[in-house]
Amino acid sequence: MMDKGIGDDLRQIGVVTKYEVLKHVRSKKMFIFAGIVVLLFVLITVLNFALNGKLPDDPSEFVTGYVNLVSLVVILGVSLFFASAIASEFEERTALLMFPRPIKKTSFFMGKVLACCAVCGIIITMYYTAVILFCVAYTGGLEATAFASLGLALLFMLGTGGFALFISSISKRGATAVVITIATLLLVFNIVDGMFSLFRFEPVFSVTYAGTDILNVIVGNVTSFTDLSDYGIDMVIGNYYPAHWMSITIMSTWFLVTTILAAVIFGKREF
Repeated sequence: MMDKGIGDDLRQIGVVTKYEVLKHVRSKKMFIFAGIVVLLFVLITVLNFALNGKLPDDPSEFVTGYVNLVSLVVILGVSLFFASAIASEFEERTALLMFPRPIKKTSFFMGKVLACCAVCGIIITMYYTAVILFCVAYTGGLEATAFASLGLALLFMLGTGGFALFISSISKRGATAVVITIATLLLVFNIVDGMFSLFRFEPVFSVTYAGTDILNVIVGNVTSFTDLSDYGIDMVIGNYYPAHWMSITIMSTWFLVTTILAAVIFGKREF
């Protein structure tokens, strides 16, 4: 009976994932996100040629130019797909069509999460694939750290995605969850990160701080301190960059904790 139960749970998760992916494929959100990613790639290429007359010849510099805004792209993707995933079910009452049938809330939740990860992750991976192939074709060299950056970008997607799911699980409207997610990840977290650095405290709790390693794994910056006394300010500020193991730990923790919280809240919430 136990094996049959687990097998049925997996089947339900697979069915929900399949139809959620199809829903994302047919939705405008997926095309909007893919269009923004393509536009970013084109703009970076065109601006380099317009301003510098060429793209960088060094593979590291080449990839850096395209990866510089990836964390912003990930947050946008997370806000589009993850942030409304749970709240929309309560807002539109669509799940009421599902739960009279023999399907568990946990299977429904996991299927939606897997679908969001699949759609958002595939688009991010396709962007990196285009950058890596273009880098090889243009410079004749391969920047191996681009693969590590891709792994960190996907992990950042999970960490911020878990947070978005948590916001979605406590929100009544999908649009509200999207706005809160964007505002928190782009404004609140970055302001807090900056304030902690200003007073020389490393923001080891912050998922956006960990996300800076997406670029730093390529450029290799190290933590340093800047003395502002030369500018007439009696202050020393910290320029922090997380170690790779630390960024992985922070983002993994954010994903596990916030996703579990979202699942618990979703399971107890009534339609």
